[in-house]
Amino acid sequence: MSTDNRDQTTAPLSREELIALVSRAHLGSTSTDNQLAGATLAAHSRLPKRVAENLGAGFGQWDFFPEISDIVDFAVAYVPPTTQEELWALARAWAADDAASRPTLMTLVGRDILDHELRRIDVPSLRELVDEPKPTRARKLRMNLGLDVPPLAQTKAAAGARRPRRETKSAPATPKREIPARMPKPEFRAPARPAPAPEAKRYRHPKFGDGVLRAQDGVGPEAKLTIEFETGPKTLLARFVTELLP
Repeated sequence: MSTDNRDQTTAPLSREELIALVSRAHLGSTSTDNQLAGATLAAHSRLPKRVAENLGAGFGQWDFFPEISDIVDFAVAYVPPTTQEELWALARAWAADDAASRPTLMTLVGRDILDHELRRIDVPSLRELVDEPKPTRARKLRMNLGLDVPPLAQTKAAAGARRPRRETKSAPATPKREIPARMPKPEFRAPARPAPAPEAKRYRHPKFGDGVLRAQDGVGPEAKLTIEFETGPKTLLARFVTELLP
């Protein structure tokens, strides 16, 4: 199965044109521009389609924001591995950057690329690593495979973030009800006022800041949320934003 995303019916853009297109998507354009930038970068790259589209559109829970020129150069230069040896080289490059917390594109999307390429080139030990959700177990697997591992303190912090501590609370004692000697007189109570309309939900995105929810399509982490940011409305997947509690 080929990973080539190039659309032969689309005239290729120059590097400068791609940078300009992706820049507009990253700097607060409309959702239509986001989709166009993602699709266009994917058509010029041999990266896995979803990875290229997310890079072009600026979708992702990123700890840092690379230069647009670096994104374009990384996408255009990517060559899919064709052998197990080349796939191992890709895994080593991702593990090295990830373990050192380097601000590189491989740190951001290397794991996603591996997940895709392992569907073409079967390496069970790497598949087990990519699918492992527990940081401590994933660290052990990386060590066994001879891949670089992040510092132990970093792994423990990630594990703690995944498993929040539960606070055990004892159930409150049920107060005893006193039986009145005689029935009290009925009280007149004015009808309750209608509750005010709930405030619109607010979300935070690491790049676009805080915004107000305007529309929602679906539920769960894959739901599409239309959020009004200061730079304008954006349509994002729920897993890429954090809901702000009132």
